[in-house]
Amino acid sequence: MTMASAVSAANPTPEQIEMFSKLPRAQQEALAKQYGVDLSSLTQGSAGSTVAPSPTLNELVGERGTTRRSDAELDNSMMTTQTDAETENRDAQPNETEESTNSEKVTNDFFKQQKSDDLKPFGYQLFAGEPSTFAPVSDVPVPSEYVLGPGDTLRIQIYGKESQDYSLTVNRQGDIEIPKLGPYSVVGHTFANVREELSAEISNRIIGVRSNITMGELRSIRVFVLGEAYKPASYTISSLSTVTQAIFAAGGVNDIGSLRNIEVKRNGNVVANLDLYDLLLKGDTSGDVSLIAGDVVFIPTKGKSVSVKGAVPRPAIYELDGEETVRDVVKLAGGLLPNAYSSIVKLQRITAKGLSQVINVNLNNNKENKIQNGDIVAVSSTLDALENSVTLLGHVARPGVYGWQEGMRLSSLLRDIHDFKTQPDLNYVLVTREDPLTGAITAYDVNYSQYLTQQDSSQDLTLSAKDTVYVFSRKPERAERLQPVISQLKEQTSLAEPPKVVTVKGAVRNPGTYPLSENSTASNALRAAMGYTQDAELNFVLVARLNQETFKTELKYIDISTTNSEKLHPLDRLYVFDKDNPRDELIEDLVDELAQQSAKGFTQQLITISGDVRFPGIYPFVEGMTQQTLIALAGGLNDSSYMLDAELTRFETNDTSTAALTHQRVSLSDEVKLQPLDSLLIKRIPEWRERRTIKLAGEVKFPGTYVLQEGETLSSVIHRAGGLTELAFADGAIFTRESLKIREQEQIERLSKELENEIASLSVDKSDDVQSLSATEANRLKDRLATTDAVGRLVIDLPALIAGEESLDLALNAGDALYVPKISQSVTVLGEVQYPTSHIYDPNVDISDYLSRSGGLKARADDSRVYVVRANGSVYQPSTFNWYSLESRLAPGDTIVVPLDTEYRDSLSLWSTATGILYNTAIAVAALNGINTF
Repeated sequence: MTMASAVSAANPTPEQIEMFSKLPRAQQEALAKQYGVDLSSLTQGSAGSTVAPSPTLNELVGERGTTRRSDAELDNSMMTTQTDAETENRDAQPNETEESTNSEKVTNDFFKQQKSDDLKPFGYQLFAGEPSTFAPVSDVPVPSEYVLGPGDTLRIQIYGKESQDYSLTVNRQGDIEIPKLGPYSVVGHTFANVREELSAEISNRIIGVRSNITMGELRSIRVFVLGEAYKPASYTISSLSTVTQAIFAAGGVNDIGSLRNIEVKRNGNVVANLDLYDLLLKGDTSGDVSLIAGDVVFIPTKGKSVSVKGAVPRPAIYELDGEETVRDVVKLAGGLLPNAYSSIVKLQRITAKGLSQVINVNLNNNKENKIQNGDIVAVSSTLDALENSVTLLGHVARPGVYGWQEGMRLSSLLRDIHDFKTQPDLNYVLVTREDPLTGAITAYDVNYSQYLTQQDSSQDLTLSAKDTVYVFSRKPERAERLQPVISQLKEQTSLAEPPKVVTVKGAVRNPGTYPLSENSTASNALRAAMGYTQDAELNFVLVARLNQETFKTELKYIDISTTNSEKLHPLDRLYVFDKDNPRDELIEDLVDELAQQSAKGFTQQLITISGDVRFPGIYPFVEGMTQQTLIALAGGLNDSSYMLDAELTRFETNDTSTAALTHQRVSLSDEVKLQPLDSLLIKRIPEWRERRTIKLAGEVKFPGTYVLQEGETLSSVIHRAGGLTELAFADGAIFTRESLKIREQEQIERLSKELENEIASLSVDKSDDVQSLSATEANRLKDRLATTDAVGRLVIDLPALIAGEESLDLALNAGDALYVPKISQSVTVLGEVQYPTSHIYDPNVDISDYLSRSGGLKARADDSRVYVVRANGSVYQPSTFNWYSLESRLAPGDTIVVPLDTEYRDSLSLWSTATGILYNTAIAVAALNGINTF
């Protein structure tokens, strides 16, 4: 008889999948049946009925900080630095396709080898989750021996002379009330007995009918999960639940809790003990007993434990319960891998004097070595480091380790395009070479496309033993993949010899830090960064270089449009500007660096350009710079720039006692040599004004975009556009302004953050179901705010403005827009009503009538704060006692908004403000969507 789990395992964590996959097939099938996983077929159930779907594991128990590596991360993992554990276990499970950017270390510190910090306690992640009290299971077969109790539901289908369907719940007295038959006691009886007896009773008392009786929704039971549970508490679970399902509901076991001796207490007595290792390692579920209401699942603290690492299938920290020898704990870890060196297994323990002791254990003899609490068992591998080999990594068809022989070239590994994956970057292939004496690496890069297309043998590098070849795709992850190589290049250098790396920033396809090859030039660095972008400024590429004698940054501009053979030095930085983007963010760190390295006799190497240029700001000064160079560096002049002259401000000092600022006019056509700290001001043509426009849409005679004159008003532009059409609804006109839109968007973003903070302060452990909904609904409101775009509406009285009311006329700004809808014949009702919708306007109908036509108010509505948004955007709040007054009369295009009573929201103070913004924005957006805005 299969008893299904109360916690569906439809969405297990990666750790659970990994542990599950290591079990034999028979054990997997047993667990699948126990926990509701459809491994092959779950259609064989005992007599019973299935009803609505039950919640999934993710809905019931949230993961506790579990992270899963993406496919991209898995693809890149071979190019990351090996951790200590990976270094130790490298030979235990060799993988020819593994990519590693660090060479093997000859020796490691002994205690670093032996530490168990990287090991995790075995079995805990399988149950790890966030605790949750969940809904009863109702989509699994109910066993015939299931004992009915209060809260269970029976479904009775009567057919024959008459047909009826009943869903009857067992009441607290243990009865079900059957129409025409009266009460029938079922409590304490099995489902099979009740079905048989009740079917006979119905057939006897109602002539000519037969019945089909199945189980409906199952009752819930409350049990206690105490001791070292993740969150010990009382939990409501399904009546079919077992011990493990109760542990799932409590979020699993704490790190200090025991998995080997879990007790089930009933009426003060221990009725069962569960060893989860039997379940995890053997698939034995015999100890996973069913629970009844009031049961206590007690998890004691963990007992003795031992760490097992190295060449074993499951390195972990294991709790002991009867295991006494090294052989026993190795068996817990799955035994030895085929390449394990069983002749010498290292056993590390702390002696009575507090010192570390190492014992060599030979598992090949019959000697039984006793284990102690806290021991660390390390199983070494038999494999040695590879000699006479080269490693091929990255975007290739067959990555891995290959044999090396004298005279071997790159083309021996990469013969043609078929040896690469799709879209490789053949312009940059990197080779790192290890010094056999020091272990230091040197980088070489080649343009392999020249070899494949032109047979350029200079690009077919001769390889040495232990070389590593890196091939990259054209995706933008190159700098990240090279980070381990960069780290090693930095670590292996000294103060006298800077690391051989170069950094490329700005308008390149792959900005980042790259290895610096021998005799590398700007061309090599740009190839490493996959070249410059389409909008790169090629005439002014800035090279920042650290002078190794003065330790100050020196600067140089190069023109890569004509030559890119500039030889680079270690730690050089290349800044490639974008023609259409400001440069201040790109060179911010460099400007700060130059500003801080000034000293007596050494002027800051900075220069300033301001005024009417594309990208004004502070730029690095280079010897020989002229005002023409500086203007080009700042992106050039604008159309509005004054072309005759500019003002040059110069700081002059004799370095001892005097200093002064001088101002002079310079012709932009002259080549004036500049000095550090100069400031060049580019003037603007007098009376120059940018083209300003307003957009008119909807019911105007000539809609379109109109250019504004200085100080022009809205009435003037409407007159230029021929006025409004006969169908225009002037009262419903929407006027928007960019500055208001920006301000509203900032308010929405600020409110969203404040709302998020308020949500975080709500208690998540409330017993009141209504109150516990507040955080969920508030999160929905926050998400809606995050996706809401401001409109920037300004309320205007367009009819009065057109009629000549000068006080209401509006001076226009650039970007303003006026949308005039067609005549409206509707009134809209929004908010906490049964059916928010629009209604045909009726002058004889008041607010109360419209609310009634929308089904009336919901229970959560705040009828004291009902307000009306007029068609022109203005808002007023009528009195609930005076909805029939003249001032409360509605007009076409009006919207009635019924807000939510904030008392239902756990005193969430921002609720009304946030919902008001959403309602008002929705009204404006709905009006705009009804206008042809071309």
